[in-house]
Amino acid sequence: MPKPLVAIENWAVVQSVISETFKELRPGTRLRGYVIGHATLPNTKLVYTSPILNIDLSEGVVETHNTLYQLGHASDDYKSWERRTISAA
Repeated sequence: MPKPLVAIENWAVVQSVISETFKELRPGTRLRGYVIGHATLPNTKLVYTSPILNIDLSEGVVETHNTLYQLGHASDDYKSWERRTISAA
């Protein structure tokens, strides 16, 4: 059965559901954000995904165990963190 494609907005990458520390977008981390178009969750429900399995940046799609997430806009806090992290590298 194909995985559903769900939009996620105002997203950030975190290590776990109990961690608010931002991480790089890579397998093993999780997305935190607001879903749109999920079959069982209301739109704009804040979610923490299961661990990321694959990332296709050319399509802006992140795969988890049960779902494909179409990345919308990252959160302003996450974008600011990325800019600081990249400039420090």
